[in-house]
Amino acid sequence: MGRDEYAIVLEYLPYGLVDTKDRRPSAIVLTDSLSLLLVSLKKDVVVESGKRVYIGEEKRDEIHHIIKRIAPDKLSESGLQNLKNMVHKAAQDNEKKYVEILNTLGPINVRLHALELIPGLGKKMTQKMIEERQKKPFESYADIDARLQLASGISHGIEQRILEEISETDKYRIFT
Repeated sequence: MGRDEYAIVLEYLPYGLVDTKDRRPSAIVLTDSLSLLLVSLKKDVVVESGKRVYIGEEKRDEIHHIIKRIAPDKLSESGLQNLKNMVHKAAQDNEKKYVEILNTLGPINVRLHALELIPGLGKKMTQKMIEERQKKPFESYADIDARLQLASGISHGIEQRILEEISETDKYRIFT
């Protein structure tokens, strides 16, 4: 997988992160592959939340350099809300991709299936999902919700799983 070219600004930090000595303007961004990065901004650049910025290898207009990967706990409340909104948007915009992933996920080991990592899917629901997708592959979130009779919806579980993967609380990755 190649490097990300673009990212969305989640939070502008005019004086850098609170818990560091570096006081240069920076921002926390969410890349297209759903990674959180702390980036240093060029001199006299101010970026707003929601702005799409170029982070690739070519000449950048707003971003000076990428400082490091960052955990969501460094975000303010508004930054965290922006993250949740962007993850929701990504889950909706990439429905076909995520449904295809759900149609092909397999076991991680003898005791754990990758589908069980998605919040809302336990062992029994995972088994039912495997049986249903063997009959006919799933076509959409609505198809999954109807055939499995999921109350909260599979898209909500996918969003929660993506947030867990961004937080790096689990060693397994499905969507990021």
